Amino acid sequence: MALKRPRGTNDFLGDKVKLMTKLEETVRDVCKSFGINEIRTPMFEYTELFQRGVGETTDIVQKEMFTFEDRGGRSLTLKPEGTAGAARAFIENGLYSEAQPTKLFYVTPCFRNERPQAGRLREFHQFGLEMAGSQSPSADAEVISLAKTLLDRLGLKNIELYINSIGCPECRAKYHAALKEYFESKKSELCDTCLSRLEKNPMRILDCKSPICSEIAKDAPIILDYLCEECSEHFTKLQKYLTNLGIAFKVNPKIVRGLDYYTKTVFEFVTTEIGAQGTVCGGGRYDGLIEQLGGQHTPALGFAMGIERILITM
Repeated sequence: MALKRPRGTNDFLGDKVKLMTKLEETVRDVCKSFGINEIRTPMFEYTELFQRGVGETTDIVQKEMFTFEDRGGRSLTLKPEGTAGAARAFIENGLYSEAQPTKLFYVTPCFRNERPQAGRLREFHQFGLEMAGSQSPSADAEVISLAKTLLDRLGLKNIELYINSIGCPECRAKYHAALKEYFESKKSELCDTCLSRLEKNPMRILDCKSPICSEIAKDAPIILDYLCEECSEHFTKLQKYLTNLGIAFKVNPKIVRGLDYYTKTVFEFVTTEIGAQGTVCGGGRYDGLIEQLGGQHTPALGFAMGIERILITM
């Protein structure tokens, strides 16, 4: 019997290779016009990087990582996303000592052990952008503007931008208390994963894909009602910048993103062209991540696009 490629992987041939090459060329052209340099990080990192960076309560860390031990018994993981590795490289290579903000982009394979479906594979490719060293909402608008510029250059249609703020640790402490109170009364209906999240990070319940948990979460409190003055002002200014740039958006208070490191701004570009998994670009701020990984406190933000999803949409 002939060997076949592993489930959740793809072969790229002929026109698909040409299209992917053209997409990567467009990515590099747009990033060059925004003054952003390329970075390339290892295909695998120490597992602790993703546990600390991505977050132990996320689906990625709990269910989806390809993890193995090297001959010395050290735990390594094929990278499931690009931001944690870029943040580690920012610290390890002393980029914080250069003029800020630091702007980096990458095109890289990523790996997640999840159920394959349209636009969602076990080996996939990401275009990611990271900007470190600016806490201004104008940086948020710049990053969103670049994503919009790229999607427009690629000719994608029927794409909508959704934005939200998930606040800072101060806001979220109050919000978590409100969520716990809400979900406590519905504990018997939650899935096992969400039961563990209830104590560690109840916001993750809002991101659960279980139909039952999703239905319960519809009436949960929303974070925008709990924002502190600083976070509220940041979000208001971002909306003004986007309006001035002529970028249409909708505020969606249910967006929390799937990774624990996000703070303040989160956003998604969504299409109805590729079924239920319609997010073609997602990102936001992660002001605490670099410090959490052992660096100096450095505000930062970024996004990632799934290249296979972009190709399907194109």
